[in-house]
Amino acid sequence: MRHARRLAVDAARRALDRARVQASEIDLVITVSCTGYLVPSLDVYMSEDLGFRHDIVRLPITELGCSGGAAAIAAAHRHLVGFPDQKVLVVAVELPSLNFHQTDASLDNLTACLVFGDGAGAAVLAKPDPGVDRLEVLQTASYLIPGTANVLGFDLREGGFHVVLDRRLPRILERELRPVVERFLSASGLNEPDFYAVHAAGPRIFDTIQSAMELKTGALDVSRQVFAEVGNTSSAAIFFTLEKLLAAEDPREREGLGIGIGPGVSLELMHLSRVPARVDATAQTRKRPLSMI
Repeated sequence: MRHARRLAVDAARRALDRARVQASEIDLVITVSCTGYLVPSLDVYMSEDLGFRHDIVRLPITELGCSGGAAAIAAAHRHLVGFPDQKVLVVAVELPSLNFHQTDASLDNLTACLVFGDGAGAAVLAKPDPGVDRLEVLQTASYLIPGTANVLGFDLREGGFHVVLDRRLPRILERELRPVVERFLSASGLNEPDFYAVHAAGPRIFDTIQSAMELKTGALDVSRQVFAEVGNTSSAAIFFTLEKLLAAEDPREREGLGIGIGPGVSLELMHLSRVPARVDATAQTRKRPLSMI
């Protein structure tokens, strides 16, 4: 609780500052973590530090693993379709180091120690503001690959959670990913993405996605860079990638694809748009459900 609270509050404050939004303006807070469980939930402690309104709606998500960050963004997106004037704060915090067991010499435990890192990410979602650079969420979708319940996740034993990393995952993604993505792209009207924001799972998964979708060399460079810098921060990883995409200086409006991968095996897909600020903030923009700032 001590470390998760500190990381979550720090990420939330940065997101609120960047969005120029006060914590008291947030109508819904969605918190995500699969590496630790708290009752009451983390958002209760965050409220003490940040000063949320007492009538804020709270939605903690605990069991979606690495895909939880993208799933939380999708949940915020759906909420804003119904309540377009509200503001949503999404916070993902993960401490995979809690689940490293010194007495467990299994390959899964050792691999997890090498691949996963602690971290947090956050975003404020609200109506698009033409006067700021932003990422906009246009459409989302989820897909659960059947027969893969034992491929990724945690095994609960007497000593706590032990990570499960099945070596079949790359083969499953090689077989299943492309048709799912193609259906989503067709439904969303996105012919060929200009950029990709892929969960930073690791080099082997990146290579599998690149091969399965026949992507150009360099298409996953931003996601690969995130993994090289901070490792796989589970559900928080997608926020690191989105932050780098948002920070890139580009005067053009570009549309891209976000992919979250988690236990199940589940896929979270996002149709995104990187939109530069308008000089004339009063200029008309085409209608969009929400923006992520």
